[in-house]
Amino acid sequence: PKSSAIAARLFSPKVTQLKNYHGLVTEQMSKPCIVSRTGYTGEDGFEFIVRAEDAARVWENLMLAGREHGIEAVGLGARDTLRLEAGMPLYGHELSEAIDPYTAGLGFAVSLGERSFLGSDALAAFKAAPRSMKRIGLSLTGRRAAREGASLIDSDQRTVGSVTSGTFSPTLQRPIAMAYVAHELATAGTNIEVDIRGTRTEAQIVPLPFYKRANS
Repeated sequence: PKSSAIAARLFSPKVTQLKNYHGLVTEQMSKPCIVSRTGYTGEDGFEFIVRAEDAARVWENLMLAGREHGIEAVGLGARDTLRLEAGMPLYGHELSEAIDPYTAGLGFAVSLGERSFLGSDALAAFKAAPRSMKRIGLSLTGRRAAREGASLIDSDQRTVGSVTSGTFSPTLQRPIAMAYVAHELATAGTNIEVDIRGTRTEAQIVPLPFYKRANS
């Protein structure tokens, strides 16, 4: 929650005026740096792009600038839990070369205007075609987390999809997952079973994101 104040102290007060998914070129101790108001946690955050030889120094200065706010380093597991709670897809899980952006729920990022570009015809065809699968959120019963590859089973005992990411949510205190499911079943409130290493667990399709921070 203090990321804006820390970034402003370390780089420039102008970073507090950045809109989400915007950036600016600035300096840190006379060294060039790009600051963007982006992140992969669902929280208000910033990313810094610096030259490789400057990275260690910027990191040390960042930790010093945030000391009074209780800043701590966290690992990849924490980031992955946060991005899952925020419903953010990850390449290699929800995203791949075999999944088109419309199936992944990322059609908003594609601009099919009057100008053509490499792949625009294929994207237009994907947009026009009926969808067979859809990316959805799952809220599971019990305490066991469904991991990537776990099968989704409908009431007719058919395999109708699979989990792409799953974990136990510390924020919500229950297991959650993202998955691809047959499009006709992809409605919030639909009950489904998840096969977790041979054991069926009840789940319900829920809207994404699982958690959204309050506007500050």
